[in-house]
Amino acid sequence: MSNYQISFMENNDTKEAAKVLSIAMLNNPFHVAIFQGNSEVERLEIELMFMDLFTKLPGIVFLAKENKKIIGVMRMKSCVGSKKSVNSIEVKEKNSLDYRKYTWKKEWAIHDPVTQHWHLGPIGVLPGYRGMGVGSKLMQIFCKEVDACSAQAYLETDLDENVHLYQKFGFEVIATSNIIQVENRYMLRVSKT
Repeated sequence: MSNYQISFMENNDTKEAAKVLSIAMLNNPFHVAIFQGNSEVERLEIELMFMDLFTKLPGIVFLAKENKKIIGVMRMKSCVGSKKSVNSIEVKEKNSLDYRKYTWKKEWAIHDPVTQHWHLGPIGVLPGYRGMGVGSKLMQIFCKEVDACSAQAYLETDLDENVHLYQKFGFEVIATSNIIQVENRYMLRVSKT
């Protein structure tokens, strides 16, 4: 069992947290389809995407740290329930990275709940620390925070094992869609208070 502590992310943790998420999610089928591979080149693209997320759409981010090393990351963001419009892009190449990202964001926006909710994501644990309860501990903290607000929670996932984990914490699959030949599950959790 790993000896780790949970803390809030601080500004100086942002780059390492983005890197941890990029490593944790590099082999997810959806990221492989979007970024067209799982080499270091794609990992760096994913890291930049998470840096951008932390900068442009900040939320509450919890870190699992072993000593000073980040081993797990979880972001939660309160959403006000409005459908985000996804800006159209000029498509020069139908299978370009920009087109795949646009397709991804557009499809996720369609499924986003229109009521106020806490959005979970991203959440990831370094591969060498999986199966040690790190993800479950982060989920417990998330659920405690959401229940304190008497709010709904929502997430998207492409991994079967994640569906099972989230179901243990009260999430239910409310919809599915196929994006770039990868099945995405949309899950909702009602408040337990």
